[in-house]
Amino acid sequence: MKRSLVRIDPWVYPMGALLLLTVPLDWLIAAMLAAACHEGAHLLAIWGLGGEVLGIRIGVRGATISARIPGKAQELLCALAGPLGSLMLVCACRYTPKLAVCGCIQGLFNLLPIYPLDGGRLLRCALEIRYPGRGRRIAKKVELWLLLILASLMLMNVGLPAMGAIPAMVFLRLAVRILQIKKPCKWRRIGVQ
Repeated sequence: MKRSLVRIDPWVYPMGALLLLTVPLDWLIAAMLAAACHEGAHLLAIWGLGGEVLGIRIGVRGATISARIPGKAQELLCALAGPLGSLMLVCACRYTPKLAVCGCIQGLFNLLPIYPLDGGRLLRCALEIRYPGRGRRIAKKVELWLLLILASLMLMNVGLPAMGAIPAMVFLRLAVRILQIKKPCKWRRIGVQ
């Protein structure tokens, strides 16, 4: 029996129903289209650079593309392609402003240099190319410092009603993602976010 290339986690369906009940439909469609453009840019980069897509997993925390990519420089370009694809949606702001806003937010968030976000992959690849053998350790220290800075900003903004819970939500999401990482990234088989 052949495995499917695209796998959807079962929790996506109740989360989608919850989003349909709480988020205006036009914003939800814009966010989904922005995510599709983001992942499509990753796929185009993987195929364009001679990589092979092994599978796509759609979960509550987003989509993950498992791929075989020939080298570190190609992985860097593949990780950069998604945020660039999202940020290019800003060009359409005159025609579809909600799509442009969703793409811009998604692209900028994914550029945060925290693994497993695309920015964290970029940082790790760039440092591994520049400092072979030590790049991953340096990247982990940068990620921890950034997490501490975000925690400090969150605590400073607790009393600002204009910011609301946004800094706390961003910090908690990033902290949970960092703490959930159990195994190191392998260069031959990676997951592009």
